[in-house]
Amino acid sequence: MKWKLVFLLLFIAYLPAYSQDNSIKNRYLNISIDIESAEAIIELLSKPKADTIQLRKVAGLYGNQLLIKKVKGYSGAGEDVFIQTLKEIIETGTVKGNDEYNWKLVKSRLPEIKKLLAHIISNKENFISEVKSIIEPYTPADLNATAKACFLAGGGSLGFTIGDDPTFNVALQKIGNDLNGLQYLVAHELYHTLQDVGQKTRSYKKESDGITYTSKASYYLLYNLWAEGIATYVADMSKLKKNAAFSEEQIAHYQKNRERRYQNFQLFEALVYRQFNDTSADYQSSYDIAFSTAFDETGYFVGYEMARQIAKHQGNQAIASLLIGDPIRFTIDYISLYKSQPEDKSFIRFSKSFEDIVSKLKELENKL
Repeated sequence: MKWKLVFLLLFIAYLPAYSQDNSIKNRYLNISIDIESAEAIIELLSKPKADTIQLRKVAGLYGNQLLIKKVKGYSGAGEDVFIQTLKEIIETGTVKGNDEYNWKLVKSRLPEIKKLLAHIISNKENFISEVKSIIEPYTPADLNATAKACFLAGGGSLGFTIGDDPTFNVALQKIGNDLNGLQYLVAHELYHTLQDVGQKTRSYKKESDGITYTSKASYYLLYNLWAEGIATYVADMSKLKKNAAFSEEQIAHYQKNRERRYQNFQLFEALVYRQFNDTSADYQSSYDIAFSTAFDETGYFVGYEMARQIAKHQGNQAIASLLIGDPIRFTIDYISLYKSQPEDKSFIRFSKSFEDIVSKLKELENKL
């Protein structure tokens, strides 16, 4: 999923170094999963026929309503198409026209999805515990947050949110029977929920008068660097084992970006430099280059490398503190860190011109 821009700019004092601590526990962090919609679809697809009343009941489930809104948003295929095409594949084994809800893929992976769901149903608390164990080291111990993942079967998106609904939805047909891959995917997306909660704990004064579009747009590139970079580090999928197609795909994605991390930094620098200095630069175009799959989400991995170094030198709790701090502190603190380690060649350092832009953007703290 893409991080939604939340126009908050919050003050935080300079973060001191922290000792490494992997045992942070948050008793206020509540995570839940909703498997009802996926279960209902899998049960229907295992039958030779289904009546319209039953199909409408399944379409009305919480998760499936979110799925219908998502698919209708990009294809126009609403609840009637959901019901019609689902009935068609149940009774004929295929969908002859447009398969907007991806039922054919769901049906082809039915055995894998059944196996995955059966494991989750039998080990629900353990699944949630594993997800929490991924997130907790990077979460403030006193952050009060509730997050939910809803498992679906159908649609064209791997994961998504809808409107103001905080639930993260994930399509199981894209995962197959990859339990560990699913846990890390859920951890990444739920961490975004925690980032949103963390930002809302801060108080700030809205003072946007006189701030130029170029400054705002440049700031929000750094905002997304914080959001996606840290979530990518927290749920580090390069730790997965190559035992399933989804995991192998994610591992390859990390490896590709790791091999070109210097170029990724240079690309991100160029985007921010133009955004800050060129009044004709369009924010959405810059965002798409840095954070969309069209360019392998290169911005995610600039932030990943920054978060990795902060955690290495200052500990996991330094990452946790950034959850409730102004997002621009992520870049400011990374620059301060590598400047304090002038002989350490493991850092990828930004150019002086980029550092100057960040220094100017620092003035926006507590003003948006």
